[in-house]
Amino acid sequence: MIQPPAAEGDHLVRLEDVHKWFGNHHVLKGVNLTMHQRDVLVVIGPSGSGKSTLLRCVNMLEIPTRGRVWFEGQDITDIRCDLNEVRTHIGLVFQAFNLFPHMTALRNITVALERVLKLPSAYAKARATEQLERVGMAHKAQAFPGQLSGGQQQRVAIARALAMQPKLMLFDEVTSALDPELVGEVLEVMIRLAGDGMTMMVVTHEMGFAREVGTKMLFMDEGVVVEEGEPREMFYRPTSDRLRQFLAKVL
Repeated sequence: MIQPPAAEGDHLVRLEDVHKWFGNHHVLKGVNLTMHQRDVLVVIGPSGSGKSTLLRCVNMLEIPTRGRVWFEGQDITDIRCDLNEVRTHIGLVFQAFNLFPHMTALRNITVALERVLKLPSAYAKARATEQLERVGMAHKAQAFPGQLSGGQQQRVAIARALAMQPKLMLFDEVTSALDPELVGEVLEVMIRLAGDGMTMMVVTHEMGFAREVGTKMLFMDEGVVVEEGEPREMFYRPTSDRLRQFLAKVL
């Protein structure tokens, strides 16, 4: 069962008036958002609306051209901020699996635990094994990425992010590169994470997931948040013409 969001004052992430330009292209146009512990924030919208850029601004993979980003009350847009330390608390899973092809599934997870967190090898292996079990991939611990399906590789990528014990998980269209029959196994893992109380921001085209699992939703178009609110309310009673048009095409 998905846990309710935390109290209003307990925000984990806050973005204030975030703008992003790539050259002359104004991708984000003054976005504001707040996330609390245990939120599952789903971000939907047409391609090119700025969804993935917004997500990448949360952990500063994309540096906002203007505006501020806070994580746990710390302004991470401040040049004095240790971003490498902040990013150890934020897991990120991409559309591309980004696994090391020459390493087993287990080693793909332990390498960061040993090199970034400086964990002893035995402890790293135990933690990695625990997370592989969590995503239903313990039986493939010694397999190489080339021996795994796309869905299995994505589950290993999720396990790798979870092994760092993040406070926030970011998912950037993680099912978009998968064959349709493999999408469900990845979404099932994400649904379980939400049920466990993981705070998540999910950029997705999976409307069923957005409606049923999200605790709040943003609809973006042309770099702005057109509408935000409770997902089911937005699906069944959209207030903007633009969201009505979008849902009519994707549902």
